[in-house]
Amino acid sequence: MALTDARTLTLPDGRTLAYAVYGVADAAPAAPTILYFHGFPGSRHEAALFHRTALQHGVRIVAPDRPGMGQSSFHADRRILDWPQDVAFLADQLGIREFAVIGTSAGAPYALACRRAFPPSRLRGVGLVGGLYPVEFGLQGMMLGARVLLWIAPWATGLVQTALDWNMGVAARDKEHPEALAELLAQGFAGRPHVDRKIWEQDVGGFSDNLIASTREALRESAQGPAWESRLFGSPWGFGLDELQLEEGRFVMWHGGLDVNSPLRMAKKAHELLLHSDLRVSPEEGHCSLAVHKADEIISTLKGMVVEARAA
Repeated sequence: MALTDARTLTLPDGRTLAYAVYGVADAAPAAPTILYFHGFPGSRHEAALFHRTALQHGVRIVAPDRPGMGQSSFHADRRILDWPQDVAFLADQLGIREFAVIGTSAGAPYALACRRAFPPSRLRGVGLVGGLYPVEFGLQGMMLGARVLLWIAPWATGLVQTALDWNMGVAARDKEHPEALAELLAQGFAGRPHVDRKIWEQDVGGFSDNLIASTREALRESAQGPAWESRLFGSPWGFGLDELQLEEGRFVMWHGGLDVNSPLRMAKKAHELLLHSDLRVSPEEGHCSLAVHKADEIISTLKGMVVEARAA
């Protein structure tokens, strides 16, 4: 796992936005660029999972921490629809004229918000990997803990923050016992599909080390950011998926048939509303194994969207 140091910039409202760069990084500033939106609770470190693949394809990945996670400042009362403003500023500051985005798991709502906000001439393509979709699609098949979180968070965000801090935050910030977080995460994998358990237990592609680092960084200060984010996920997002105008071949949804974090039925419902989207189902993949086993396809597909647009 090739974690890189955090870089920061100051947003117009004074907040700090932290990010990391993977793949070809600064060696090729004109390289096709993908912005990576992490899962929950996650951080910029999550994108390290795609570092080697991005290098092989000559792609740069820019992975920002969302507000209140990692080293990005908390943003009081923020909405999912506020995220594209931060993304636009980041891209402008880095001189990125055109890009694609990956939204993995809970990063999907933010990728969708960016598709709504950016013109196709700038946001060349979107990839959702095991994406989370609106709760009104129904939560059948989702793990009980995730369902409870989405039900409670909109009404008791403070309680969720306390619970997350007690359950995960303390372990994440325990410097004397760094193994505590790994042990806690391992317990969570006990009830997952066998394909997800396998990549955790065998650290396939550096997955388990990556997840530990990303989760630890997400909770480095507190669970305030993750708690607010769970509130957003369990509430109306402020836009409908049928509002999005998609171009053929520019929007791909990868999903595992064994996903219990974001059940396949939710992805199928989203696909019905997202006209011209491409739903690629891997029946034997889970929520976590999907990104590991499909990394090459994901990066090459999104690179193609950027490169083809440049050639047009």
